[in-house]
Amino acid sequence: MDRMTTISREDAQKRAQQIFFAHAGIYVAVNAFLAYLDLTNNPQQTWFYWPLAGWGAGLAAHAVGVFVTHRSAERVMHRVAQRAERREKRSERQEIRAARKHAHN
Repeated sequence: MDRMTTISREDAQKRAQQIFFAHAGIYVAVNAFLAYLDLTNNPQQTWFYWPLAGWGAGLAAHAVGVFVTHRSAERVMHRVAQRAERREKRSERQEIRAARKHAHN
């Protein structure tokens, strides 16, 4: 299996958008559930709008990073490079261990 060591800016932007839409979907599902719980259990004292607003602010910041500043794509590119570097170091350590084991036998 060929592991990814770099990613194009276009692919990174697509991945950043996928991550954002997953985040948005989870936001909608969780907050719909919270609203349902709140409105069915105690409709006189509602609180569901607090997590809706707080998380919504975070989601808006995420949207800015993905669609306006494109910093999320840069982060995706950086993470791909970091993962490749970690895999390479892990592979080197495994080769050293195998050589040491072979030398002792």
